[in-house]
Amino acid sequence: MSAPPTPLLEALRAHAAARPDAPVLTLRRGADEQTWTWATLAARVGGVAAALRARLAPGDRVVLLYPQGLEVLAALLGCMEAGVVAVPLQPPQAHRPQLVAAKLDAIAADGGVALVCAPQEALAGTRAQLATTALGSLPWLATDALPDAPLAPVPAPAEVAYLQYTSGSTQAPRGVVITHACLARNLATFDADYGHAADSVMVSWLPVFHDLGLVYGVLLPLWKGFRAVLLDPVDFLRRPACWLEAISAHRGTHAPAPCFAFELCAAKTTPEERAALDLSSWRVALDGAEPIRFESEARFVEAFAACGVSWTTISHAYGMSEATAVISKEPVGTEPVWVDVDADALERHEVRVVEAGAVGSRRLAGCGVPTAPTAVVVVDPDTGAPCADDAVGELWVGGDATARGYWASPEASAEAFGARTSTGDGPFLRTGDLGFLHAGQVVVTGRLKDLLIVRGENHYPQDLEWSVQQAHPAVRPSCVVAFTRTERDEEVVIVAEVYPDRLDDPAAVVRAVRGAVADHGLGARTVVLVAPKAVAKTSSGKVMRRHVRGALAREELPVLHRWDAGEAVVASAGPDLHDVRAVVGEVLGVPAEAVDPDAPLRELGLDSAQAVDLAERLSRRVGRRLPDTLAFDHPTVRALARVFEPVHAVPPAREAPQDDGLDALGVDELLALLDEELGEL
Repeated sequence: MSAPPTPLLEALRAHAAARPDAPVLTLRRGADEQTWTWATLAARVGGVAAALRARLAPGDRVVLLYPQGLEVLAALLGCMEAGVVAVPLQPPQAHRPQLVAAKLDAIAADGGVALVCAPQEALAGTRAQLATTALGSLPWLATDALPDAPLAPVPAPAEVAYLQYTSGSTQAPRGVVITHACLARNLATFDADYGHAADSVMVSWLPVFHDLGLVYGVLLPLWKGFRAVLLDPVDFLRRPACWLEAISAHRGTHAPAPCFAFELCAAKTTPEERAALDLSSWRVALDGAEPIRFESEARFVEAFAACGVSWTTISHAYGMSEATAVISKEPVGTEPVWVDVDADALERHEVRVVEAGAVGSRRLAGCGVPTAPTAVVVVDPDTGAPCADDAVGELWVGGDATARGYWASPEASAEAFGARTSTGDGPFLRTGDLGFLHAGQVVVTGRLKDLLIVRGENHYPQDLEWSVQQAHPAVRPSCVVAFTRTERDEEVVIVAEVYPDRLDDPAAVVRAVRGAVADHGLGARTVVLVAPKAVAKTSSGKVMRRHVRGALAREELPVLHRWDAGEAVVASAGPDLHDVRAVVGEVLGVPAEAVDPDAPLRELGLDSAQAVDLAERLSRRVGRRLPDTLAFDHPTVRALARVFEPVHAVPPAREAPQDDGLDALGVDELLALLDEELGEL
């Protein structure tokens, strides 16, 4: 058995003693940079630790509320050095302040927090924002105003390093207990096969309160002993080129980001900006979003090929807070793996690999191979039986790099971290993610609890949401939620944020949304267009579908326009089309006058099952068998009516895809987009 990896605090001491004057952390904002050496970092950590020892008992919990920067790292490591338990969290922001405050209040109660740390400049304002919460009544400490102090001869003995609170996308946030031992093992797992060395340079804009931004973006360089360059997420979102310029200037070798960031870089950098970049030093561009999209990465590689980026630069990974950070990843220098599967079979939880680009296929990203001792098994979530190789199941994770459990939640911990298969193997961590293994690669297909089950078929909500957000330029990117009305209901509901200044014709937006849903063989029975920032999201990046569904039921959403089945989308007379309109209305469950004869049937919500029903009803009317594909071959009521004439026109072409709207996004919108895309790694 190999020796356990070096704990983080021991590694920090060794690097500070060996290279006190070497730069280790740089914060880059625009043209300005602030750099700490190993000696500076050690002194700042020592100062925070001394102050905490004087105020708290070992094991007390401390909330950290800091913007992106160096002081939050001194505070976090100072907590570890003092033997108290840090809880790094996102401070209240301009977007969704009430949601963030509510989450912080829940966390304060769950964690039994004793103290809040924040930077001096923001302390008064942040405390005022949280005056009515549990955190507001606690003592606060400005750690950047503390004097430096040497590290203690030996770090305080402690088992727990920090609590990483989960996103709370389907339930209340829970504090994942990250011990020093599992942190060290996960750092070693991240280090394997990624080519980290003393001259490596990490360049990250990911928030340090997020598991990937913290563990990989910062703690891995500190543990391994190389430099990390940090940027503010807002700076990146305002101007994506700043991330690439930092990689070019500092000869960055490793840089993580969610998938949308690569799309954003390709879309919002100019030819002049690209011409000034040298990205040839970049060895690992870790893409750890969900879902990872081939189109986004392809645009990125094409846009920056002349700068030194290639497909071997990109590495896919998969992980979550409960696993400390990483579960699987692709080794440095290899091209990312893509798996094309039959989309219809996938909805039945069957894996049928097809040729790339085949009709009716869906391209999925391989997320790498688990690094020993981490193991991943695919299990039937209901029976615990291991799945066959050609079946989708829940991904269960084994190995000692997973976290210990949830803070003060023994029952939830046993359920999530103590799972055993029907054959008795375990314990395993239940991820709640659906997927399969392909040639050893972990392939994630969606979330177990978010599946839409309609007529006995499974549908992934993120597929519908991706289609809807591209259906009309009024729909805000990554601000769409798809769900069924209740747990057992088959009625699909779409809630979509829209740009109010683009909502000149709400009926047209509704038709486009319903059409996008119909492309998946489903019918949207309710479409709700809401104001910006209405769709609740978590700080670690998930759309809160259940929260939105509940808010809709309680009539708490700022609704700009709502359509329900049975209401007219566009009323238009056409007595010569009366019979066909009446039959279409019968199938859709709406009055004939609610059927626009010139709107594509898919935009009226006609799904695949209803298309067959429509063909059968019209067949009975005309006394001859009509093809089941009738509604797809003649996609409007007017075109259908012409079928029964001696001569009829060629059906109109489908509309071209709309622009994704990235160019119109402001900072708040991009922050919301970041919330959506970060996901659990």
